[in-house]
Amino acid sequence: MKIAFIAPYKKMADIFNEVCYEIDKNIPTFIGDLEEGADIAVQLEEEGYDVIISRGGTAIAIKSKVTALPVVEVQVSGYDLIRTLYQARQETDKIAVAGFNPFTYGLEGLEKILGIDLKILTLRGEWYDQTDFIETRLEEIKEQGYNYLVGDNISVRIARKIGMNTLLIRSGKEALAQSILESERIAQVRKKEMEKAKRIKSIIDFAYEGIISIDKNGDIQTFNPASEKIFNKKAYKVIGKDIREVLPEMDLLKTVQSGYREQEKVWIINDIKIVANIIPIEVNEEVLGVVATFQKASRIQRMEKKIRDKLYVKGYTADNTFEDIIGESKVISQAKDEARDYARVDLPLLVYGETGTGKELFAQAIHNDSHRRNKPFVAFNCAALPEKLLESELFGYVKGAFTGASEKGKEGLFEQAHQGTIFLDEIGEISRGIQARLLRVFQERKIRRLGDNKLTPIDVRIMLATNKSLSDLVEKKEFREDLYYRINVLNLNLPPLRERREDIPLLVNFFINKASNRINKLVRGISDDGMRLLQRYDWPGNVRQLENVIEKLVVRTRKNYIMTNLVRQTINSIQGIPTDSERKFIDNISKQIINIPANETLAAMERIIIDKVIKDEDGNKTAAARRLGIGRTTLWRKMQ
Repeated sequence: MKIAFIAPYKKMADIFNEVCYEIDKNIPTFIGDLEEGADIAVQLEEEGYDVIISRGGTAIAIKSKVTALPVVEVQVSGYDLIRTLYQARQETDKIAVAGFNPFTYGLEGLEKILGIDLKILTLRGEWYDQTDFIETRLEEIKEQGYNYLVGDNISVRIARKIGMNTLLIRSGKEALAQSILESERIAQVRKKEMEKAKRIKSIIDFAYEGIISIDKNGDIQTFNPASEKIFNKKAYKVIGKDIREVLPEMDLLKTVQSGYREQEKVWIINDIKIVANIIPIEVNEEVLGVVATFQKASRIQRMEKKIRDKLYVKGYTADNTFEDIIGESKVISQAKDEARDYARVDLPLLVYGETGTGKELFAQAIHNDSHRRNKPFVAFNCAALPEKLLESELFGYVKGAFTGASEKGKEGLFEQAHQGTIFLDEIGEISRGIQARLLRVFQERKIRRLGDNKLTPIDVRIMLATNKSLSDLVEKKEFREDLYYRINVLNLNLPPLRERREDIPLLVNFFINKASNRINKLVRGISDDGMRLLQRYDWPGNVRQLENVIEKLVVRTRKNYIMTNLVRQTINSIQGIPTDSERKFIDNISKQIINIPANETLAAMERIIIDKVIKDEDGNKTAAARRLGIGRTTLWRKMQ
């Protein structure tokens, strides 16, 4: 800490040096009264001093010239005053006392105690350089019979000039030592405040956002480099100016008057669209200013697009909202209302629904309506992979975890969904081994990669879906009971299309427009009878099957409208009228069943049929699964 003492006269400088020696302080001392002392202080400020110590009129002069540097005044103690007045009392009982505050503070009561007649002249701060005026006042006091003056350095010097007897009030060592301690305290506080101010300035200067602050009168106090760049104005030209002159569109004084904060306010200033947060600065419930932080709307859009693009590359975005769920029937409206309630909490959600009812569509809508909407949405079909691959896909693995593992290891889907949502479809198809690992995730909110010896914490909302009754699987010991109760906290049942037939016209028209746009073919609608045929059909594949049929109808129609005959023909084909190849396959299977002994179990009969079909297809599992009417994963599981 750099502290200096500016003494009005040499005697005080000598006493100060004695005090420094006694309390082991090394503080440089300078001598200069009034203006001379103030000039020294200006030089010391330029040299980087932290605090100046001085006394009386010199301290006042320094304060008038050095506004940024703290000045500690050496106080005159009551003991110093009484001691000097008692010494003057030996010469006369009519004494004048003159000086700047606090020299004259509280003297009135000493008249009776000391038995003297006191005339008090309190010099005002702005008089420190008006020696002629002070001299006139002292001459008036002298004419009133007060020929003895006790005072500070300037008043004593002037009094001697006009022939008065004088005594200088000297500050004792106690006051000087106290001033040193006070200056050290102030220097420490000032240093901390300057460090804090530098940190804040660095934050403001290097912030990507524009930052502007004003005081309660509207004068600009802060205008950071980002603001300079956005508005093409230099800070040194606008600091101190009224915000209404510099940026009239930015009505920040309104916030001073109202005291209300505003978030994501949009302004258009000089054809630049910005998005701002406006915050009032309040002290003791009084608004003393306003801070506005803002960015160009175009930059926000670019940042959001960049984040979205990164997620999109991985396929980890939810594109659908509740507005994309088509239907006005009572059952679908109730399902949407229930789903909106579930979007507000982070509890596990189990979605039931037949194939094609829109389980992932609802999951995406819930994610986009939750506080995790800007985080990843990771969807995965658990029936798509065999157990070992599914385990590594969900939980990841470390280098060398198994043969063929990547040298860098791999994040699992749970890690990639961190802070977002993971949606696991066909949860009823997973093995009990995977079920055990999932249970641990629910219990600990941590995952362990394959081959790793440490746990990784995750923050993820888990949604699961199935078209099977998990309670039936629990009874058959095919699904863990403890996991079932963990995941069945919230459940959402999606109605099949046959239970909301009144929504079919809305869906049909939507899918016609969608398919028409995709294949660039104008199809305006469907005949009334054709619509009724669609409404009467039960749609075992639900909405997904309906969409596929509409796409086929749009492709096949040769008119602007889909006619009834084409609808009837299409529905008949999906209702199961077999083709020649299908009829031959059925005949072969029928003969095979006839040859199966009657005492065989159902599982054995199923095995015989599967073996027959795989053999007929020359070992092609995909073709065999297609002929059996089951998925390849289901066929693989049955073969195990």
